[in-house]
Amino acid sequence: MGKTGNQYVEGWTIEEATKLFDKAYDKSLEDDYDFIGEVARDLRTYRDIFTYLVAKFPQLKSKYSEILSNLESNCFSHGKKGLIKDSLAIMNLKSNYKWTDRLSNDLTTKGKPINFGLKDLIDNEPKET
Repeated sequence: MGKTGNQYVEGWTIEEATKLFDKAYDKSLEDDYDFIGEVARDLRTYRDIFTYLVAKFPQLKSKYSEILSNLESNCFSHGKKGLIKDSLAIMNLKSNYKWTDRLSNDLTTKGKPINFGLKDLIDNEPKET
């Protein structure tokens, strides 16, 4: 998006970026999309443009969050209804929407594993009286 005479000049304006985000938002409401990359492809752009533009125009952050929320809901719904394979839905939700397995959170403390040795288990075992 360069300006005439200088191909290196940034061409994105808030108005152009808002139009792109509005189009992406509309697509995210459609039932065909589970992932921002699909929306970007159909808008003839690339997915990282959204994060770039949010950094450039922070006022677009809430619109971007709405887009991602819609796509996350689509993915969950499609997985629940069996419209996409469970493994694909799980991978997408974990990779792109920060979903985690509850069990993995229960086995750590502040991101560090809890180390139990055999001695700890024996020492903490209830004593018979």
